[in-house]
Amino acid sequence: MHWFAFLAACLALILARSLRAPKRSGIFFGSLIFLTAFVATTITVRTMAINLGVTRPSEYDAFVVDAVNTVKAHPDEPLAVFVGASFSRNGLDDEKLTADLRAKGYPHRVINLSLQGASLQERDAHLRAFMHLTGRAPDVVFLEVAREFDRDPTYVFQVAKFSDRAIEQMSPDAVYWSMKGLAQGQCDGKAACLKSLGLLNLHAAMNLSNIGLLSTGEAVSDIKALSSFDPQDTPRKTFTLELPEIEAHLIKQTGITPSDGPAWARLFRKNQRDRLLSQGVRRVAYYYPPVLPEGDREYVAGLCAGELSDFPCIAPVDTKLLAQLNGQVWFDEKHLLRDGAEVYTDWLADQIDRWGALK
Repeated sequence: MHWFAFLAACLALILARSLRAPKRSGIFFGSLIFLTAFVATTITVRTMAINLGVTRPSEYDAFVVDAVNTVKAHPDEPLAVFVGASFSRNGLDDEKLTADLRAKGYPHRVINLSLQGASLQERDAHLRAFMHLTGRAPDVVFLEVAREFDRDPTYVFQVAKFSDRAIEQMSPDAVYWSMKGLAQGQCDGKAACLKSLGLLNLHAAMNLSNIGLLSTGEAVSDIKALSSFDPQDTPRKTFTLELPEIEAHLIKQTGITPSDGPAWARLFRKNQRDRLLSQGVRRVAYYYPPVLPEGDREYVAGLCAGELSDFPCIAPVDTKLLAQLNGQVWFDEKHLLRDGAEVYTDWLADQIDRWGALK
């Protein structure tokens, strides 16, 4: 338990002793006093936590700390920050991409801020934390887009229900976007919508009331740094596709149609983009690492040709790239092994140069 939890408990006991009513009160008055004390305690704990930099730690916080340390070690280099989920965590080597871009004449330091199963809201919260802790805006922010995250505004419940990670991300802003998505029917049927709504309300209440914050919270200064890029060298045991099946996925093209994402995700991206630009980010770009399901690749290509056509947007539908990935370079259907990550990182550097995203 953090030291300020002990002080808060002592303060609560003192107030309970000194503010006792002289005689028994009615239900209404007693409830009012309880509610007032609850709100005051909640606000006090949250204020103290913010001022002391205390959070419910997750791997994502460790990635932010590592990224902040990197930036502090290279304070004069412009930043290109990639924010995504496991596709990027396994597939985007930020050190190699930095070297590749330097070879092309770009001075940028690449930062990978990606965590498996990270919802759009969770990624945005940790990008904000990174910018707050470094005190500077990246030159360019590359935001990963993917079909499964656009289609589920409460994606965290698929990977970490009732965890500190799930509770922490349910801030009022994140709840707003989740509610907007659920109201638009972005879930797998009415029963799934109701279940997600119930979980959302519970997690929002736990976040608002600081449940678990005092017992498991850590100051940012105490969080051990961890690199986001997580290269894998052997396929998952559950990945059983043989080379002919891998090739079939990579050569199959069903056509690219310009399209928009679901309304809530489209509005979220616009809101995020406007905020980042107002905070000093020079350019916002979009990308998606390679996966085997052709529908997922072409979903992002459709966004690049439609909703995101005014921005640098790099979809993995280049036939030369896919030909290079036709082999045992897959961790599973949606993630690359180390060798595949090297191929993708080199290709991505070329695409960034072609798009002029850093110019």
